[in-house]
Amino acid sequence: MGYMRKYFVLSLFAALLIIPVGLQSAHAAPWYVGQGLKQGDYFKYNVCWIDWHNCTSLEIDFWVKSQTSDGNGWNLEFLAIDGKIVQKGIVTIGMVSPDPTYSDPNVSDYASVYKNTIAWLDSCATRDSPKDFDIPAWCRNGGVGGAPLVPEGEDDVTVQAGSYKAQKVGWHKGVENTIWVVPGLPFPVKAQVYADVTSGIPPSQYYFELLKIGNSPTEPDFMNVTSTGGNGTNPLCPTPDMQTDAVHGTKTTDSGSATIEYRYSPSVPPQGCPIEWRISFEKNFDLTQKYSAIHYDIFTVDNNGVKLDSIAQDSGRNDLFAPIGEDDRTIILKQPPPVTHFVIAILGTGSEGSLSDTSLAGTVNVDVKTTEPPKVPEFPVTALLIMAAVIAMGIFITRFRTGLSIKF
Repeated sequence: MGYMRKYFVLSLFAALLIIPVGLQSAHAAPWYVGQGLKQGDYFKYNVCWIDWHNCTSLEIDFWVKSQTSDGNGWNLEFLAIDGKIVQKGIVTIGMVSPDPTYSDPNVSDYASVYKNTIAWLDSCATRDSPKDFDIPAWCRNGGVGGAPLVPEGEDDVTVQAGSYKAQKVGWHKGVENTIWVVPGLPFPVKAQVYADVTSGIPPSQYYFELLKIGNSPTEPDFMNVTSTGGNGTNPLCPTPDMQTDAVHGTKTTDSGSATIEYRYSPSVPPQGCPIEWRISFEKNFDLTQKYSAIHYDIFTVDNNGVKLDSIAQDSGRNDLFAPIGEDDRTIILKQPPPVTHFVIAILGTGSEGSLSDTSLAGTVNVDVKTTEPPKVPEFPVTALLIMAAVIAMGIFITRFRTGLSIKF
C-alpha cells in the first residue's frame, strides 16, 4: 500500500511537471503568414494603405483558385473594389512567403496594397522562418522605424468575419501598433499600424479587417463580377513627367484660410489623357508647415463657374483625404480644349470619414491649357495605292513565271 501511495505521488508530480510544458508548447506553436492556406480558401478584407491614395479604404478579396504548375505557389483570383472602380484578375503568390510573384496588369497596384498590408508580417514570419508567440521579439523591422516587433499576448477580437481568440503582435513608437493573428488562419484578421513621423499625430500607415472567410471548390458568388473598363486612355497619351514637363504654382484660398501649392503634369495635357496632380495644404504664416487631416476635392467648372465634374464623386466618395497635408492624384482629363477650369477645394479637417471642422474651407482656381486627343496618323491614300500596285505587280510576275515553267 505504501508502495502504491509513493508511486501515485511520483506520478502526480511528474504529471504536474509535464502538463505546463505541454500547454506551453501548444501556446508557442510557430506561425507564419500563409500557414495552412489551401485550394478553395477565400478571404474578403477592408483595407487601406498610406501609399494608395493616402489610406483611402477599399475592399480586397481573393480566392485560391489553383496551385501553380511548379507546385511552389498559388494562383489567386483577385478582386479589388475601389469606390466605383472594380478590377479582377490573377495574382500568383509564393508558398514560402505569400508575396505576389505575378499580377495581371489591371490588378498589379492592388496586389501591392495586399503585399504591404495583409501579407506584411511575412517580413518577419515565413515558412522557412516561422515564429512562436512566446518569444521576446520576432524581428526588428526597418519598415516600422527599427522598432522590435514583439508578441503581446492573447486578445479577444471581433471583426465582421466573426469573433476570435487572437494573438497580438505589435510595437510601440509614439502610439500602439497592433496586428491580430489567429494561429489557425493563414492571414491576420485585423491590423492598425501608424506611420513613423517625427512630429504631429501619426497618420495610418495601413489598416485592415477581415470581412469574410471560407472555402469553396468553385468561384464564390461575391467574386462573380466583371471589371470596370480600364482607365480608357489613348495609348498615344503622354506619360506625366513631374521633372521635365510640369506646371508649378502656389495660391492662397479665396477665404484666406490656407495656401495651396500644386504641380501638375503634362504641362499641356490632351483631352482623354492622364494628368497627375501633387498638392500640399500649407499654413500661410510658414509654408514649410502643412495642415493635417485635410478633406478636399478637385472639380472642374464651366466658363460660368458651374460644376461639371468631381474627382471625389467619380471615385464613389464624398471627399478626398490628405492625412499629412499632401496628396498625389492621377486623373483622366475629360474637358475639351483649349482650357479646363480646375478648382481645388478645401472642405475642412477631421479624422477620415468625419469632417468635423470647416474653418479652413476655401478654394483656389487653376486654369489648365489643354489640347486635342492624340490621333493615330492617317496613312496617305497615295501610299495605299502604290502599295496595292506593287502587290498586284508581284502577283502578276509570279503567275507569269509559273506559266512559262509549265510550257517548257
